[in-house]
Formats: sequence, structure tokens, C-alpha cells
Amino acid sequence: MTISKYGTTHLMFFVIMIVAGFSFPTHATSTNELTKSDRVVIKTWLSEPANKETSLKTPRYAVNEQIILYIEVATPRWFTSGTRIANIEIPNVVTKQRNTLATNFTERKDGITWSHQRWEITLYPQEKGRFVVPSTEVNIEVSREGGGNVSGTLYSAPQQFTAAIPSGLLTDDQTWVSGRNLSIDQQWNRSSEELKVGDTITRTLTIRGEDTLAMLLPNIINSSSSNEYQSYPQPNQLSDSQTRGDYFSERKESSVYVLQAGGELTFPAYQLTWWDLDSQQLKTIEVAGETVKVSHTFQSWLKAYWTFILGVSASVIFIGFVVVRIRHYYKTHPLPAWWIYSRAVKHGQWSQVRVLLYRVLRQQHQQLELKKHSQVNKWQQDSTDFQSKKVTVSLSRAVWKKVNVLSSPLIALFTRLTPKRVLPQLDKYREHYLAKNTDVQEKSHKTKE
Repeated sequence: MTISKYGTTHLMFFVIMIVAGFSFPTHATSTNELTKSDRVVIKTWLSEPANKETSLKTPRYAVNEQIILYIEVATPRWFTSGTRIANIEIPNVVTKQRNTLATNFTERKDGITWSHQRWEITLYPQEKGRFVVPSTEVNIEVSREGGGNVSGTLYSAPQQFTAAIPSGLLTDDQTWVSGRNLSIDQQWNRSSEELKVGDTITRTLTIRGEDTLAMLLPNIINSSSSNEYQSYPQPNQLSDSQTRGDYFSERKESSVYVLQAGGELTFPAYQLTWWDLDSQQLKTIEVAGETVKVSHTFQSWLKAYWTFILGVSASVIFIGFVVVRIRHYYKTHPLPAWWIYSRAVKHGQWSQVRVLLYRVLRQQHQQLELKKHSQVNKWQQDSTDFQSKKVTVSLSRAVWKKVNVLSSPLIALFTRLTPKRVLPQLDKYREHYLAKNTDVQEKSHKTKE
């Protein structure tokens, strides 16, 4: 028998309708049986906030506070298969089913024993605001009277709550966590007892707390490096556990520091800010720093002080060059007057001292008598003593400083480095011309008077 194209299409549609007719009633029967009040009961609620305010219709929690969503399923029969709860997704809320096993118990009601399964899902709001826990899909299977099992999907009732920042001292940008009994344990491990450049120090911090989540515990160690050490952070170790309804979390972080410089190295102190749900107070845990002494190796010492060594070496070379040039210069030139004068004073050669002083007086001041150099009484007395037998070393030096304007070696060096005039006699002609011109003007003025 030949079936046309249109006949084939009608035949397939007929088969699909038959299959659908059998499958839909079966599913409806299972769901109807589950939703009967004497077969399965589902109940949902949230744990009480740590800060209990009965005046609020909607429960209010602190940001990062652990909220437990309870989903309880009860039946007068018994559960024949594992109950499965769909994932819950809420924007800006971390959800996790930390306890994968339900709490099973029985309860007698009106002479009938009911089997209960209570599931717990933890919620952690990450910012302030109003949140809605959506209706959650629960897949169960229970025994049927007269034999056999019935399975289906139930939905929990939605829940609402609000979250707020618990203290005015906290801000949205600040890193903190809510929980109970938070503590920090710190350990230092050295590669050797006597540290030197190239050795390592491992710093490990273990943060423990209750009613929080390991992934919410903040990262404390700053992994930045410096000129003193190179930091190598290690992978964090996160651990969450649950024991008899109590939730524990642990975060272990560590960093390895490779020492790069010698001397005293200081590792920074840290602090952890957290909100205590029991006392409803903001608390801070201080983590002490550490100061260690590190010995230099020859290579690290050169690396640390190479600029100083280079500067000292350049200075020594420059000074040596200047000394050599000075010695070479004075092999063909007379020694400086201050040098000869100082040596004569040192050996008590007073006649030569007087000769040198009068020479400077004539060359620099065009004077021949010491008393005419200054009219101050002290100078008059010093000049008299200098020409007598009362001359002393201190007096000779004082008179020299007064007369010789080039008494300082630096001034003398500056004078030698100053370019000399090409025609110094022009200064004398200029002075003579100015003096003559002044006399002429004075005579002309007197004549007019």
C-alpha cells in the first residue's frame, strides 16, 4: 500500500497526540498527589537577624551577615529518593548550600508519624538594599499508598529581607566582614637563622571565624614589593565546614619575601575590621609587623653603596689630580706668600715675618707704615707690638689677616683663577684723568664764585 506525502504527515501528528495524551495525565497525577495536604507539605522561612527588631515587618540584616534559608519538606509516608533543590540566584547576594545533607527527623501529628527533611541554604548580602528570595524548585519522591512511588516538583514560598550597613563608621569602599569569633594567627618562617641577602621569609596569616564564608574573609597581606624585598604571594587556601548547625570558615594566605638588601628590614603591620554579630559592635584585630636584621653579601653591598663608592672614588681622583697639578705648578713658580709667612711664623723667624708683612702691605694697599693702615686703637697697639720684641704667633697671624686681603687659600685660588686685565696700565690712566678732571671742575666753580 502506498501512503502519500500528506498521509504520512497526518500519521505522525496522530502518533504525537497519542503519546502526549498518555504523558500529560501521568505527570498531572504525580503532581496532584504530591500537592495533596495529606501527602506532602513544604515550608520555608529565614533565620532571625542578629539585631532583633520586632517593630520591622521585613527582617533586616547586616551586610555580609549570614542568613539561613530553611526549606522543610514533610510527608506522612517516607522519602524514597534523594531530594534535589534547584540553585538559587539573587543579585548581589552570595548563596551556598554548605550542608549537602538534610536534617532528618520524625514528628507525630494527630496519631500519624510524619517524616521531615530540613535543608539549609546560606545567604550573604553584599550590599545594602531590599532583596527577594525567589520561589525555589524542590524535586522529591515519596512512597504511595498501596505500593509504588510518586515524584514531582514543588515550589517554596518566596521570602523578603533587607540588608543595611551596621555602623556609621563603615563605608561601601571599606573592606570588612560580619561574623562571630573572628581571630587571626600569624606565623613567620625563615630559611635560615642568620639572615643574609638572598634568603627568604614566609609570612602566613590564618583567619578563622564563625557564621561567615571563607571567600568573604578579606585578603590582608599586601603583596607589593620594595627595594628591600621581593614579594611572591602564594595561592590562598579556603575552607568552609559545618558541625551540628555551626558554620566555620578559615582563610589561609601567605607570601614569600626574598630579601634584596641588608640592614634592618621592617615588614608592615595590618588590621582587620569586622562587625561582631553577637555584641553588635565594630571591632578591629591588629596584626603586628616584624623587623629583622639582614647581613650583606659582597655583591649586595656593592649594589647598595655603589653610588657612594663611585662618589668617593671620583673625589679621591680629583683631589689627587689637583695635588699633582699644584706640586707641578710650584716647581716652577714661587710658593704662595701665606705659605711662606706661616712657615716663618712657625719657626719664629720674626725678621722674615716682618719683611713679608710689609711686602704685602705695599703690594695690596700701597702703604709703607703699619700704623697708617687703620686708625683703630687696637690696631695701633698691635702694630707697635709687632715692630717690637713682643711679637707672638697669635699677633702675627692677626696682623696678617688684617693686612692681607688674600689671607684665605680659597680667596687666593679664586684670585688666581680670575682673568687678569689685558692692559692694567689703563686703570692708572683712567684714575689720573678722573682726578685731573675733578680738580679742573673745582677750580672753575671757585672762579665763578
